Amino acid sequence: MTYDAIPTIRREADAFLVAARMGLEPQVPGCPDWIVGDLTYHLGCVHRFHAAHVGRGVTTKPEPPGQPDVPDDELLSWFNDGVDALLLALRTVDPGTPAWNWAPHTPQVAAFWTRRMALETAVHRWDAESAHQNATGFDLDIAVDGIDELITVMGPSHPDKESPTGTAVLRTSDSGHAWGVHLGPGRFDVLADLPAQPDAELAGTSTALLLALWGRGAQITTTGDERLLARLLS
Repeated sequence: MTYDAIPTIRREADAFLVAARMGLEPQVPGCPDWIVGDLTYHLGCVHRFHAAHVGRGVTTKPEPPGQPDVPDDELLSWFNDGVDALLLALRTVDPGTPAWNWAPHTPQVAAFWTRRMALETAVHRWDAESAHQNATGFDLDIAVDGIDELITVMGPSHPDKESPTGTAVLRTSDSGHAWGVHLGPGRFDVLADLPAQPDAELAGTSTALLLALWGRGAQITTTGDERLLARLLS
């Protein structure tokens, strides 16, 4: 990670609020069951949940968060207060402090959530802006890190028992980064070396590839096995 995640959370949350203040009623294209108000509530709950558990110093799973009743006219101030609570928690805790996360192959430490919350807030900022037809992309280093998180953290954590078998390469056209993966039933393996002849390939700008992998419908170039492509873009 080459960017400072904590200021990124603040900046992306502030941009989210700018979009949310334009109206809470529009549908969110990336989350079709939600309007902007629902997205705001969701992200606010996420921020509060992780603020509450990240400094406990244990790796046991925390209790599920509650569902507070927040009136619409208080939603944006409630959201901002949650950002403040998250930033305080992340600034206070040592990054190496033991902390639960859902990715068992990664270190169970607080630093996981600093990265995760920066990327979660950035993608949902894009969602809120897209609901108002004014979405902007991501800083290059944030987009590249978001792709890396999806491939190296989320993919191995959620292997598909019905996945097709094969190899794939994902490339960014603007940063020169590339990742190789091998998929199979119950497997999502990140490859140390890129396969010379992958069964599928995905390529695009870092922003477009990140959005496509998150199911946001961005334009990228795909070649090869349609089943593998569909698995990676699901």
